[in-house]
Amino acid sequence: MAAFFANDTRAQEPDGPAMVLLMEEFVAPSDMAQFWKVQSEALELFDELNFDMTFYAYQTDQNSFYWAMPIKSFADIDEVYSTMMNSHKLLKENGYDPDAKFRNLSNISQSVVMWNKELSYHPEEREEGAEPDKFYEWSFIYLKSGHEKEVAEATKKYMDFYKSVGVNYAWDIYEVVFGDHTPCWILEVSAESELALRQQESDLQAKYHDDFMKLWQNLVPHVRTIETKKGWYLPAWSKHESE
Repeated sequence: MAAFFANDTRAQEPDGPAMVLLMEEFVAPSDMAQFWKVQSEALELFDELNFDMTFYAYQTDQNSFYWAMPIKSFADIDEVYSTMMNSHKLLKENGYDPDAKFRNLSNISQSVVMWNKELSYHPEEREEGAEPDKFYEWSFIYLKSGHEKEVAEATKKYMDFYKSVGVNYAWDIYEVVFGDHTPCWILEVSAESELALRQQESDLQAKYHDDFMKLWQNLVPHVRTIETKKGWYLPAWSKHESE
């Protein structure tokens, strides 16, 4: 549910909810080198055939890849799959058989997530056309059933605190609207590198530790568990309008 996380979904919000069709592709460690080779070949041919698709690719620290496709509604999913089927057909017609190439290499799970504008925090807007950050971290927050309102209120307390101290620490929150183990919210943070993010967080903890503990106590009673994934944006595997 990451890419969680198409980076320009916020630009869609005036025309409707910023949603993402998210596919996570799992690859065994022993097959990783072959997967990189086959996927790179497919995307090179994808470029040559000028397929009209927008997606963002990420590699995670858990032997998987995210393919994030911005959509405006569930109705757009049919169009995405139709485009994928046509692409599959054209690849085969041009001598590249995806079924044979990717056999035994991966498995895929799918979900749909929606950007929560009200609970996302961006004290400084990114420049238009700016490339996405290189490093991402996604915290999958599995809420207790019926506790969405309480978690929203706890999140707003975090926002109020960051505003009061003037810290430029941005985040996005996505809600899983279709997928396993709901209700689930995804907190996404990013930076130029993991080191840069860890340093910023370390500095904040040293300065505001007690405040963060109080804020955490507002949130934790309403959460079942939290799982975290790290990821890295793959610009060579991503296709979008800025190219």
